[in-house]
Amino acid sequence: MAGGALKDDGDVISEINVTPFVDVVLVLLVIFMVTAGFITNKGVSIELPQAATAEQLQMQRTFNILVSKEGNILLDGQPVTTEGLRARGSEAKGKGEKVVAMISADKGVIYSSVVGVMDALRSVGIADFALQLEPLPAGVQATSPVP
Repeated sequence: MAGGALKDDGDVISEINVTPFVDVVLVLLVIFMVTAGFITNKGVSIELPQAATAEQLQMQRTFNILVSKEGNILLDGQPVTTEGLRARGSEAKGKGEKVVAMISADKGVIYSSVVGVMDALRSVGIADFALQLEPLPAGVQATSPVP
């Protein structure tokens, strides 16, 4: 009743005390967190039919590759050679993972360094690539380097 009670000097109390509300919400949150572990899906058990053309679910793995200005290659933050890149790629493909390569290269890097990385990955069956780029500032038009 704090919202409409009068003080001794006749002023109306206009503040709302939210502390009890926060206490109740936190208790409900704790109860939810404790009981959520016991709730499981007790749905109907089924056996899926088999088909010769059914696709097998593949795990997807992303290779984050960085090519520095000096031509150094880093895979997921660790230095690696093109042979090491091939080995890690063939290992992932051997596990049945679908590998996507995200290649980030410095703008001053020699073009053949990026092509060498792509070629090493293609040699082990990885052909999905994405090149990380920086967007142009707003209002700037792309210029063609070829006249």
